Amino acid sequence: MSTPCPSYSGGCFKYSLNRLQNQDTGDGLMFYLNVHIYNNAGHFTSIRTETFHLPSRFPPGHGYVFDLDPEMMNISTDIDVHFTEHRMCAGWMGFKHHENVSIEVGIGLDLTTPNVVRFQSTSEIKNICLNSSSIVNDKVYFFIVKASCSGGTTISASNGIRIYDRHSPQNKLKVKIGKNCFSAKVFEVNVSIASDSTFIELPFTLIIGQRYLLFAENSEWQTILRINTSDALVQTEDNNYVLIPYVEKPTLQVHRNVSMDICLRLKISKCPAENILPNTNQLNISWTFPHTAASFEDIVCSVSLLKYVSVNSSDEESIFAPPQTLVGLSDITFHDMKFEAQTLYMASVQLCNNVRCLSPIHSQAFTIELEAPDISFINIEVIVANAGECVDVKASWKIIGQSANVAFYQWSVSRDEIGGQLLSVWENVLPNGTTVKVIFISFK
Repeated sequence: MSTPCPSYSGGCFKYSLNRLQNQDTGDGLMFYLNVHIYNNAGHFTSIRTETFHLPSRFPPGHGYVFDLDPEMMNISTDIDVHFTEHRMCAGWMGFKHHENVSIEVGIGLDLTTPNVVRFQSTSEIKNICLNSSSIVNDKVYFFIVKASCSGGTTISASNGIRIYDRHSPQNKLKVKIGKNCFSAKVFEVNVSIASDSTFIELPFTLIIGQRYLLFAENSEWQTILRINTSDALVQTEDNNYVLIPYVEKPTLQVHRNVSMDICLRLKISKCPAENILPNTNQLNISWTFPHTAASFEDIVCSVSLLKYVSVNSSDEESIFAPPQTLVGLSDITFHDMKFEAQTLYMASVQLCNNVRCLSPIHSQAFTIELEAPDISFINIEVIVANAGECVDVKASWKIIGQSANVAFYQWSVSRDEIGGQLLSVWENVLPNGTTVKVIFISFK
């Protein structure tokens, strides 16, 4: 029974709001009133009001907020990274069972405080994008949604997203055939330079003809010194030195470029060539990223192997090993590979999130050496000189098989076919000079 109406109200009735709210068990039910009016003669009429929502007794329920890729808004899949600067997008679900829910959105560095982009009202009901110069790369942001109704306010946030500059990984990501040389077994030697030039005999044994990488942790080390040696081939590569030794324990000559004492720790790691690989049924692919190792925790990498076959004087690309996806790793090994001779292969790495990938970055092309090359002598001359005390030896040869990966040749004169009784020291010949002359060889 309703309480009496106030005087001069024109007629009314009251009903407990709580009793009505107890009936509101649905998803924001619509209510209306049927009013029946009677007179003393027994006549009556009925009037039905427009539908209305009841004020809510509770704040909105929890909502689910998910980060979206700004360039793939049609896919409602939560992502952890994207590659579009100064822009964040999100969708949401939930916040049900309430009347007249208003939505505000913002961006923050934590789950509750919109300290990057302040809350702003929106009429969108499913998703929205926000643009701001305050949204910068390499930080984790949270998209925050505040839902309000007559019963209160609820704040829900996404699980966070990191934004990367797409140009940096596209330009600097390097794909390598084999494991990262810096993570392999490393020989170390302390170097102290107090004069303009110092000789250092390496205290460990290297493998003749193998390729090694020589580097130091000091990023400016190549600007303060330079290295050469007659015991190895020495080349520079990406602010490091490549060393291919002629002997097992080469001696390095280190020159300093500055007038100050230098102390640093040189590191040497085995680092095979990438253009021609020995016969194998498995292949490791690694890649380096221009950020800290922690950045790999949220980037998805899609890695595949490509095969190139010459068709009508052009190379036709096909997928040799289908893409494999990894998160938080920087290398992968493909197993049970059946490589073919005289065929070009290439590794492909794409940086991705859950819905799309950037353009692929490729390794250098490589081939597989199914059989080791052989040497065939073309000409050998032995000329006795100086009354029989010495001889001049001249030799030329050719490679049967692939020769592109030969760093240098070594040859000597021996009493037997296996080089067990050498009559001369081993001579080193670069690939561009297959003829060499050696004099003063003792036969004693």
